[in-house]
Amino acid sequence: MDKRQWLTAGLALAFTACTAAKDAGSVLQRARTAMGDVTSLSYSGIGMNAQFGYGMNVGEPWPRRDLAGFTRTINYDQRAMRDELAFAQALPGGQQQNQLVRGDMAWDAGAGGPVPQLTVAEERQLHIWLTPHGFVKAAMAVADIKLSETDGGDVITFTALGRYPVSGTIDHRGLVSRVATMVPAQVLGDTELVATYSGYREFDGIQFPTRIEIEQGGFPVWELNITNAIPNAPFDLPVPGEVQAATIPPERVVSTEVTNGVWHLTGGPHHHHSVLVEFDEYVAVVEAPENEVRSLAVIDEVRRLVPNKVIQYIVTTHHHFDHLGGVRTYVAEGATVVAHEASVPYFKRWFARPATLLPDRQGRNPRTPTVVGVSDKYEITDGKQTMRVYTTSGDNHTALYTLAYLPGPKVLVQNDAYSPGPGEIPPPAAPPENAIAFYDAIQPLKLDIRIIVPIHGPRAITMAEFLKFVGKEQASVRR
Repeated sequence: MDKRQWLTAGLALAFTACTAAKDAGSVLQRARTAMGDVTSLSYSGIGMNAQFGYGMNVGEPWPRRDLAGFTRTINYDQRAMRDELAFAQALPGGQQQNQLVRGDMAWDAGAGGPVPQLTVAEERQLHIWLTPHGFVKAAMAVADIKLSETDGGDVITFTALGRYPVSGTIDHRGLVSRVATMVPAQVLGDTELVATYSGYREFDGIQFPTRIEIEQGGFPVWELNITNAIPNAPFDLPVPGEVQAATIPPERVVSTEVTNGVWHLTGGPHHHHSVLVEFDEYVAVVEAPENEVRSLAVIDEVRRLVPNKVIQYIVTTHHHFDHLGGVRTYVAEGATVVAHEASVPYFKRWFARPATLLPDRQGRNPRTPTVVGVSDKYEITDGKQTMRVYTTSGDNHTALYTLAYLPGPKVLVQNDAYSPGPGEIPPPAAPPENAIAFYDAIQPLKLDIRIIVPIHGPRAITMAEFLKFVGKEQASVRR
């Protein structure tokens, strides 16, 4: 073999060795070397946190909430994390909110002590492994890692927590630039969650991004400018005793007959309710909040109250996810969804999406959603019972709001405008803005209202009580 042949053979062997050396494990080791290895980490900055699922209009970005300060502290060995959020503006729940998780236990730090949040423990824990250092640690601890290459760098894929498909990009410098996964959402089914990391710089011997952007459902939920990161920060997070002892309360539906053929379906553990309206050959339900568990409990109660009648309609008041979480269940039952006209194209897509991470009835046996849009007024009637669904405006909670009115018994179903407590309270000096907006919105409709049934609130109220609450007791909304 001459010199040229030896050189060619040597280059071929070297190329083969380099190719063989580049496997998922070596790529992850390179990332750990480049970013630094930590057992714990604390990082802080400012930015924004958006409220997932609560846009003023359907299909637009989630409402942004500015953060005057943010600190996340993680103990990777304990699978523990604490988020400290200091919002720039006053919010329900307070300007300072602390969210914590350790393993399968999650809670919020409330003014009165820890508040268990067991249903979000897995999601919070997932966010530990979506951080740059957490991604590398999680990938190195599993056996199903795979490697592929793109123009942006090496892509590592694996399954986190036994069911979440995670894909992360490690750039040519060995820095994690992007991590994506799919998470379950009650309305959207399987939903993409994508974190991008940029502007890496050194913090006390490690590399950490100064810009973090996270999208969920196609819109930003986090935008953070990181100003400090502390590797191996002391952090030991014990689980409070009341959190360890906590259990998820069973779903409970309490039915109260408002008038003949109309029931207010309340009960816990949630504060989101529904209304059942009986027609001659079918029934309609107003609102399917929270999740499938709640909707299945409500459907069982509907069948107990009105046996042998199909649920023909599910009427929605607006598009916020806490009020849509169970609509997929009604779609699977074959019910027609009645919604604001602007919501129709989105609802058709959303309720047809697959749900494999949190399987529901619609995901297991999909039906094509039937969605009816309300542009001004939509009427459901059998000649005896009539329900009219109206669109209204002026609400500062949502721009796409509907209410349901039953002219026979003079019953109005509304959501979020006024949520009465268990007993009548004295009228406030200044009525809430949304209660006044609701009063103004129903004036042009000239409805003869005797009873108002709230989606929030444990009891129906008289129109007289509402007028007194908003300081309009001498006024009338009758035709």
